[in-house]
Amino acid sequence: MRATSKQSIAAARAREAVGRTLSGPVMAKLAELVPDLAWAPKGRELETTLRDCDLLHRCFIAFRTHRADFRPLLLDSRNKPVENDNTPLVCGRTVNQIVAMIVRSAAKRHFRARLDGFPPGRAQRLRSPEGVGWGGMLTWMGERVEESRGRKNKGRGDHLYDAIRRYLLHDWQVPIIAQYARMTPPEVRALGSRILDFRDAADLGAWLDGGADARAMPAQWKVEPVSQPPGSDPVPEPEPEPVAEPVQGAAALPGAGLTRDGRSRLSQVLSDDGRLIRMETVVPLLTTPALKAALGHPGREELRRAARALAGTGSGTVRRLAVDYGLNPEQMTAMLAKSALLLPPAVYEKMFGRKGELLLILALIGRAKAAGLDADASPAAFAAFMEDLFGRFAR
Repeated sequence: MRATSKQSIAAARAREAVGRTLSGPVMAKLAELVPDLAWAPKGRELETTLRDCDLLHRCFIAFRTHRADFRPLLLDSRNKPVENDNTPLVCGRTVNQIVAMIVRSAAKRHFRARLDGFPPGRAQRLRSPEGVGWGGMLTWMGERVEESRGRKNKGRGDHLYDAIRRYLLHDWQVPIIAQYARMTPPEVRALGSRILDFRDAADLGAWLDGGADARAMPAQWKVEPVSQPPGSDPVPEPEPEPVAEPVQGAAALPGAGLTRDGRSRLSQVLSDDGRLIRMETVVPLLTTPALKAALGHPGREELRRAARALAGTGSGTVRRLAVDYGLNPEQMTAMLAKSALLLPPAVYEKMFGRKGELLLILALIGRAKAAGLDADASPAAFAAFMEDLFGRFAR
């Protein structure tokens, strides 16, 4: 018992040491290499990165590309630089183990946000701009959405995480986390360690989209049935073999990119630097008769004000709406422009700007889906949804 307690204390201290290093010098160095980190709230760079898989993926790429810059931080117990990713650092963990810890932390946050919805308590912690029903709006958005954390019963996100945790090992898996979130615990358990054979988000997405027939295991994975005499007890299925520890170089495998459709969609709606919405696409759409009608025929000055707010829409919002939700430019413009017409600029920026909260966007998408809106809905339907959602809070 005493030995177990000492091991637990040592493990906790190791985690604390890793956390201090990641949130301090590692994030400071990454901020020099990944421009978007400069926009993260002071002191919350690590948490912001863990909640944004795209940003985390870019951080891993920066680490792998500029590993020499991190050499002073990768020291062993003798204070000598570590070159092998399986060599313990001074904290007692290896680089590969720390990578796995980060990937698991990001996956858990994504699963909870995507599967369990917007945590109600988060709304009360956000500052309310003066004279605006901001706090009330966020509370209303989060009502009736269960928060898995702090509850006795685990949410769907936690159950999925428990099933897949042992297979979250490598940084190349970060772009696939969104596809993992589509899986069910039984699917994860059925695949077992073979889930690591999906090295690309598109491949796993195609497998998940294929239906029961297409989801049959590849031939090389199938096990020939064992013939048994009548009346004999069935042979129990073997327990899945434990996944081996990451080997040197395994964490450096190339990351999975977006699908071809995703890249094409983003090229239309993201600016060249990838930080903001592409106004060259949005502005012409705002002047079309169909979109003007969908927005309620706003005046010229109202459209100008909406365009100014839209220009600050961050890449996180654009990616969630265009890729995760699958909206085309017209649908997304209708959704965002109607929000810009209804909300004060400070509130719009808080929700949809570069420093916007991922959970708010996921909550918004969740409510839109619950209202029956999908990629086939008209731009007018999305504008009407935003009117219903934010109209009561309009100035």
